Amino acid sequence: MTSPIARLSAAINLSLSTHRTGPAPEPLARFPRLGAAGIDLYERFERAEKALPPPQEKRRAAISKFRNVLTLNASEWRLVFAGLSDKSERIGPILDDDQLFDRVHKEIHHRIEKRKLSRRDWLALCFSYFGYEAATPDQNANWCVLRADVQLGFECVRGQQKREKEWINIVQQHQELFSEQAGARLGDQMFKGEISDLSALQTIAQIPDSSWLWRRIFNVLISRIFMLDDAEFSQRLADLVDIGRQHPRYMNDILSACLSRYHGAAYREKPSSLLKQVTLDNWGSPQIRSRQNSWLQYVEKDVCAMVVAWFAKEDLEHFFNLLKGDAEVDQSRLYYWLRFANQMSYTRIVMGVDAWHDRGQDFVHFREKNKGRLSKLVGGPGHNNAVVMQIGDYFFVEFSGTGNACFVYKADDSPFNPDKTQLELTKELKQRHRTIEWMTHSPAPGRPDRIEGWLSKFDDKLGKLGIRVQSKAAASGATKPIAFEDQVRDALKSVKHKVYDQRARGGALQVQLDDNDQAAVAALQRLGFKPVNQQPLRFWSH
Repeated sequence: MTSPIARLSAAINLSLSTHRTGPAPEPLARFPRLGAAGIDLYERFERAEKALPPPQEKRRAAISKFRNVLTLNASEWRLVFAGLSDKSERIGPILDDDQLFDRVHKEIHHRIEKRKLSRRDWLALCFSYFGYEAATPDQNANWCVLRADVQLGFECVRGQQKREKEWINIVQQHQELFSEQAGARLGDQMFKGEISDLSALQTIAQIPDSSWLWRRIFNVLISRIFMLDDAEFSQRLADLVDIGRQHPRYMNDILSACLSRYHGAAYREKPSSLLKQVTLDNWGSPQIRSRQNSWLQYVEKDVCAMVVAWFAKEDLEHFFNLLKGDAEVDQSRLYYWLRFANQMSYTRIVMGVDAWHDRGQDFVHFREKNKGRLSKLVGGPGHNNAVVMQIGDYFFVEFSGTGNACFVYKADDSPFNPDKTQLELTKELKQRHRTIEWMTHSPAPGRPDRIEGWLSKFDDKLGKLGIRVQSKAAASGATKPIAFEDQVRDALKSVKHKVYDQRARGGALQVQLDDNDQAAVAALQRLGFKPVNQQPLRFWSH
């Protein structure tokens, strides 16, 4: 709808056009005061207005009068409208009480019928509608009635307007929010990148940050991540992470879905520098043993292991290239240990004094990016550096300086704590009498990528410890296939659900969840299940 100011501007511009002899200037360009007046009028009457929720103390006082069946004035009724989802430690919300809500419903309808429902009344109802704390609010019959009241109330308020303001247009564009499919369209639009900022709608329609609506929007968006093929997912990954940055409350959910989808991709062994850095910033390092439990709140063990392997590969490459000390890079050592990177559950770089204080750009960037994952090496030559690698139950300590052997310790009986911020060379890392193996790098191989000489000797000694190079299939967990039905059963063992298997008749395997359990939804998506349209708790797979 064209605003009155725009129509006035067009009319003046048209009337002036008959007197122009040269090129037409910009509309109202010669009338700065009239233009400023237009902006002022728009700000006062056309702009979408931000509505603030009524203070909780006032809502509680009004609700107390309402519960005691005392007479309420118009303002107090509005406070009750805004407090239908409020609850305390002792008393549940009005929306959970049929008798109390019926009184509210009658008052709402009375106002709608008399065309006395104000915009502020309607916004108060929106605050309760969006603020009801339940993962599946539509299981509450009173909430469903409130949804219908909000729809009727909007038409009532809209009909009372002499002209449609911007806030009405914004709400009209998002009528889906007051339907059974609330959030589905917005979730799709956000996933496709068609919208990113919902702040205008959020402030106008009284949608709190913790609303069930956001959960629905992001459930839809996250489910779409698992529908992308490998190429599409790789192309969209940066955009998906950006959505998480714009909506920090759901960043963990998006990262969890992206990591799980990446684990299912053919290129999962190739580290994603973006995912690695963002998860490190948000969850800390998965290699720090005290933090691994934190990671396992968000992803499965095999996904966590994938990221640990990324860190191990990068640590090895940095160690043997950037931290080469005063000698050339020993490419044979880099080649050797990269073969075991997928089995490394922990790596720690211990930087000598030279590397610790080097102001070169590469070193500064490396230290900043790996803050919290580095230790300082003391008690030895400044050019020497060390890397601690855990494979299975053993620590392997390699050094960048030539002439140093590889020291092997039992991880649970090590003479040092690798997480310490400072480690001493001879008193901690080089404890020959505490080693279970002490392996020298001789004789040298004919080529760096050939398993001969000391590389062959290392393989023999690691083999005696039960450590062998894994094939790609074994490294990716494909050692013994588990029946798909058993995987589904295991994923949902602690969640109430029903399974409908129509595959024998050419149909699909469907799972219906009783509740919107985020962990169960994520587990189903990792198994390739897709949401059934219009049914947020039902999923299908071939």
